[in-house]
Amino acid sequence: MKTPHIRYYLESKNKDVEKRVVEEAIMVEVNYGYRVSGVNGEGRTKPFRVALKAMILPKDFGRKENNFIYDEVVFKKYSRKNNTIKVKMGFLENAIHELENHYVVNRIMPKPLEFKEALKIKLYGKQEEGIVEQTILNFVYNKIKEDERNLKIEQKKGISEGTIKSYRTLSHHLENYQIATDDILKFSTFDEIKYWVFWNVLNDIFKGKISVKNPNQPIKQRTNVNGYSANSLQKHQKNLLRVLRLAKKEHKLILDLEDESLILKNSESMKDFYVSESELQKIINTDVSHDVKMQRAKEYSIIAGLTGMRFESMFDGVNETIEVYKEDGFDFQYIHSKQNKTKTEVYIPLLKPIQDILEKHDGKFPKFPINQTINEDLKDLFKYLEIDEIVTITKVTYSEGTVVRKVPKYAVISAHDFKHTFYSNLYKHKVRRSIIDNITHPDRVQKNAMAKVYNRANMLDKAIMFVTEINKISSSIYQF
Repeated sequence: MKTPHIRYYLESKNKDVEKRVVEEAIMVEVNYGYRVSGVNGEGRTKPFRVALKAMILPKDFGRKENNFIYDEVVFKKYSRKNNTIKVKMGFLENAIHELENHYVVNRIMPKPLEFKEALKIKLYGKQEEGIVEQTILNFVYNKIKEDERNLKIEQKKGISEGTIKSYRTLSHHLENYQIATDDILKFSTFDEIKYWVFWNVLNDIFKGKISVKNPNQPIKQRTNVNGYSANSLQKHQKNLLRVLRLAKKEHKLILDLEDESLILKNSESMKDFYVSESELQKIINTDVSHDVKMQRAKEYSIIAGLTGMRFESMFDGVNETIEVYKEDGFDFQYIHSKQNKTKTEVYIPLLKPIQDILEKHDGKFPKFPINQTINEDLKDLFKYLEIDEIVTITKVTYSEGTVVRKVPKYAVISAHDFKHTFYSNLYKHKVRRSIIDNITHPDRVQKNAMAKVYNRANMLDKAIMFVTEINKISSSIYQF
């Protein structure tokens, strides 16, 4: 048999391209050189066709002038924002090539219908009474797609990009497990034993003991010889159980979701360090404009270290307008920060080093890449600046117990460390704890409309109190 040629196309009989503005089903044609006799006795190849079980807008699939024939450039641009369909394509193509290898090794030339049925079983499992059981991974894919659509049209409250991101992370974990084990997880067979097998496999992947090449995970899989910390794995467990509770409305589950032993206990993993004021000053003073990655790490360090903002708030800050308060002898800039993790919001005054950065970006927050990328950039910057104080890292791991390491600061710095940095440096300047808390741990926003009006006034009062305290500090960094 020949190497299978895979062609994607849209299932639409509408010839009018102007009317093709709704999502259409993606079909797949697989041609592997199987030949049949034609009407005139001449041989011809006979492909088979299957549905990808995915929908897409024609404009995201191909060009209008080409009647929306599959265009890799157009689809690649779409996949940067939503790679769910690309993931399905990856699994389909892997399954086709695995079957090809089986047929070639065993010198089998399957009929198109046989190849098609074998492909369906490999992708979706055996059918019972004409019904294909939905896999856990496909449920997550559908959840991502549904939430992305609702977020786009603001149809459903409570959905955030952060929530969708957690589902994407879970989808990659499920993909990696299935690639590593060739085991497709289903609701009807996902019991307590398989639950812990799942986490053990993921832990071995993270340790580097199992190598996985996931075509749907563009960022290289990180590894750590000690595996997951208990706290990190606990977050992933909660995320999976949240998805299973959602699925319970549609699927029969055998796993007891109320079993508290399914979630690891909290542990006291900790980093015993923060970025000192002198280190922040070194970052501010050093010109790294020759390197794009280190420059954005520098800007991240300054803004996060002097606002206490979490990564998600920093990431969203580019969409916020910088405001100015100029009354009662005060003159300062501030940003309205909405903190999705705690469902709170706060006005954060912007210090002079931050204002200098904003001037280079047309008065806006700079754009930052995803968390993992900025963490790598920060490590490169700190190593370049020789911020190499030896610090103690204590981590309670899932499988190796408590691990204590002493490492240079540049090797473990991450975006998360700057909230602690903000708090610690101000505390050393004897800024009252309540004033710092007003910025780092604002009160939850009240829901009724009138309360929101008063809450905004209250946030401004707290911002003024913060500026008043900062003005008492003698420092080249802490000034407006």
